[in-house]
Amino acid sequence: MDLDTTRAKKGFEKLIYQFENRQIDILVGTQMITKGLDFDHVSVVGILDADQLLNYPDFRSFERSFQLIAQVSGRAGRKNRQGKVIIQTSQPRHHVLMKVAENDYQQLFNDQMKERRLFRYPPSYRLIRVVLKYKDRERLDQGAGLLAAALRKLFGGNVLGPEYPVISRIQNWYQKEIWIKLERNSKLAQNKTQIMEAILQIKSRPHSGGLVIYPDVDPM
Repeated sequence: MDLDTTRAKKGFEKLIYQFENRQIDILVGTQMITKGLDFDHVSVVGILDADQLLNYPDFRSFERSFQLIAQVSGRAGRKNRQGKVIIQTSQPRHHVLMKVAENDYQQLFNDQMKERRLFRYPPSYRLIRVVLKYKDRERLDQGAGLLAAALRKLFGGNVLGPEYPVISRIQNWYQKEIWIKLERNSKLAQNKTQIMEAILQIKSRPHSGGLVIYPDVDPM
């Protein structure tokens, strides 16, 4: 079950019907399989390559990993019957996996809140991602470096980057990102004005035609 097999009209309903009526014994799917499904006869659930979830470069990766694994685990052993969950991982003693096994959401929450305060991430701080796109990689690097320097003059060590994201090129466009962390009690409207002024200054430079820059506040 994935986007391709459910793209056709009633493709999703057909798969669900076949599985519910045991015409299919094993259902393999992407993350879309984890939500909203309740089958009485499912007794075993397997999660492949959990390390990919845990190691994803995002400060919310532990939170999302716990949520997803807990959700898919809930598909096994319905109606008061014992089920089994098998997780494929090279880190069986990983903190998140241990908390999933213990069903200890509260402790994971407490640990994550401490880390986020320590490293200045939401909800203690606001995050602003500034995305830069250009068809010429060298000019993108130059523009991103100048913008990051200008932002550091305003916000100091709360500016990270510029760095290439996981997907650094879409079609003919290269892209880089700069991240800004702002305290919740800071004047966000004033900060936004300062950021936009810095962006306009970079875009007004010679040879910057075609350079795309836009901020994204609290990106999901």
